Amino acid sequence: MLSPKMKTLLKGYLSQDVSGKDITSELIPKTNCKAVIKVNENCVLAGVEEATYLFREHELKVKVHKNDGTHANKKSKIITIIGSAQKILTIERISLNILGRMSGVATICAEAKKKSKNTKLAVTRKTIPGFQAFDKKAAEIAGVWSHRKNLNEMILLKDNHLKFIGIKEGIAKAKKTGKKIEIEVENEKEALEAAREKPNFIMLDNFSQKNAKKTIKKLREKGFNGKIELSGGITIKNLPKYSNLGADLISMGELTKKAKIIDFSMDVIK
Repeated sequence: MLSPKMKTLLKGYLSQDVSGKDITSELIPKTNCKAVIKVNENCVLAGVEEATYLFREHELKVKVHKNDGTHANKKSKIITIIGSAQKILTIERISLNILGRMSGVATICAEAKKKSKNTKLAVTRKTIPGFQAFDKKAAEIAGVWSHRKNLNEMILLKDNHLKFIGIKEGIAKAKKTGKKIEIEVENEKEALEAAREKPNFIMLDNFSQKNAKKTIKKLREKGFNGKIELSGGITIKNLPKYSNLGADLISMGELTKKAKIIDFSMDVIK
């Protein structure tokens, strides 16, 4: 479901692209036509709901052939649109861009999920500015957790925060907010210090596989019952090894930073 905020963002993307009026599409006759959006490479679909919303918001008839979360093969029909040719052409590029980016995120997330059968995966906030809600949604469509959707959702004390406030003091202040608390640590000593303060999550940042396994074991031996997260330097290639170390969660910036834009195209049928 699209939230009111997401609908406003989508309208804003289109408005930004049109920037007043589509002076090219205004050159063609006012007539109706049919257009078909196809995907030009194999992928996991995301963004179909968003593209459909933009077309329907402009009084165009839409038929969806494949839904978000399904696998689509090259040349598959995804959406058919019927109505004003001028409106269809105006919305064409922004809808294809949204489909391409969101499907790219969903596809790489689905690939990662297959390689991490023992540990839950999450994306980070390393997203496209202004498009964060849709990057996160695409990840969720592929079965990957969105983690923090914004800075107000939960507290995450990172290394730069800890330069101004210590682990013990930081967690104590965080508890007063009533929000869930995560703290990022860089070595076993910091992890054990954080565990004594009982945050909801401890993130082991940029740990080697050997050190991560050792620290996870030590945290559990010391009675830490919160969630343990691994992050930093984890790629699709080394993910299978990190997923077998006993962590509860692995967050990966690569799932958004390296998501390719899937190629979609639209053909008009007069």
